[in-house]
Amino acid sequence: MIFSEDVDRPALRRALLAFAPWLTETEVGPAAVEAGDCDRCGNAPRLLPLCGPVPWQAVCRGCGLELEDDGWCAGHADDGARARDWAAALPSDWERAVLLWWLATGELRGIELLPDAPAALPAAIVHAIGR
Repeated sequence: MIFSEDVDRPALRRALLAFAPWLTETEVGPAAVEAGDCDRCGNAPRLLPLCGPVPWQAVCRGCGLELEDDGWCAGHADDGARARDWAAALPSDWERAVLLWWLATGELRGIELLPDAPAALPAAIVHAIGR
């Protein structure tokens, strides 16, 4: 478990932005939603805020793509399409990047990374998380 008090949060933010500049998007992504698991599936980090006639407020990439237009009201259908296109273009390691971002911003106090995860991360991120 990696705890936020053990992390150089400013260094982690800088390293993450170099690695995944999409993290600071304000209409979609981790900066646009509260930290936590998808309201629909509960298996991946929230990423897309919704406004449609559904009971969920924010969903992960997979759920957002599955919902198609149903996640957004008629007045925001174009926004929903742009959000889904954005989410579909994310790299395969988007979930780990989102969790690390929330750790770096203090929205999460700790995260569990797979034992081999540091080997797959850029050196600046590994250094910032103290691994």
